Amino acid sequence: MLELTHAGIPNSGVAKLMKMGYGGDTINTSIYLSRNDIAVSYITGLGDDKISDWLLEEWTKEGIDCSLVARMSNSVPGIYMINIDEDGERSFLYWRKDSPASRLIDDADYAAKLSQSITAYDYLYLSGISLAILKSESRERLFDLLEKYREQGGKLIFDGNYRPNLWPSSAVTQQAYAQMYRMTDVALPTFEDEALLFGFESAEQVLQSIQDYGVSEIVVKMGVDGCLALHDGIVNYVAAPLVDPVDTTAAGDSFNAGYLAARLKACSGIDACSAGHTLASKVIQHSGAIIPTELKSS
Repeated sequence: MLELTHAGIPNSGVAKLMKMGYGGDTINTSIYLSRNDIAVSYITGLGDDKISDWLLEEWTKEGIDCSLVARMSNSVPGIYMINIDEDGERSFLYWRKDSPASRLIDDADYAAKLSQSITAYDYLYLSGISLAILKSESRERLFDLLEKYREQGGKLIFDGNYRPNLWPSSAVTQQAYAQMYRMTDVALPTFEDEALLFGFESAEQVLQSIQDYGVSEIVVKMGVDGCLALHDGIVNYVAAPLVDPVDTTAAGDSFNAGYLAARLKACSGIDACSAGHTLASKVIQHSGAIIPTELKSS
């Protein structure tokens, strides 16, 4: 998606000067994984416009394989705008109804082709937003695709990333998440999101609930309070470094990237959690989801 942030330039009147970048939870994680020397391919939908061309160019520069990005005629990418409060906490406004990404697997024939393509990959990473933006029938088509992928030996990584305004009801979301967690190999939920959706009162409850679905590797992110992690049947708490945030956009996404990059390089679960915290702490000290390439991202 395109990302609009305040330009930081004094201006008068109602209109505010903005600067444009890009972001979105799964692309954020993909970019930070690529910057950590992990081979990444990205699956999404874009339009046939100049801005979509620019997004593809930018992602390719980041080392991401975009061969599975679908281009849709007479379409444009979604947009979100970041608002930051005095503590660095962010809120968002979205313009993405009927975006190309939300229509990606509306077509059963395309979904069948995609199902064949993804067998080449060891892992698939998706989020609650990946589920939320789809129509209900397309979401079921996605679940069928993921089931087949997993039956063929692929592993699924899921970040709940619950956004209530994208779902018709909490009941629909709960059902979809239950279906997703039953297929998940690595879960990277955020306590705040899971508490909002399911009413959990502690990170321990979140971890136990997801473990009950059969997930063996779980990291419950708790922001400045660190994370609670399950590896090899053992639960550990890993603290996060204390920093003064400028913009907490992509905090969880970058944590996921730092964590997964470390795990893919055979680091222990605890060391991977520390790597996730380290990357996230750097990202939140800069404005926007994607920090400048000249800054070390690990």
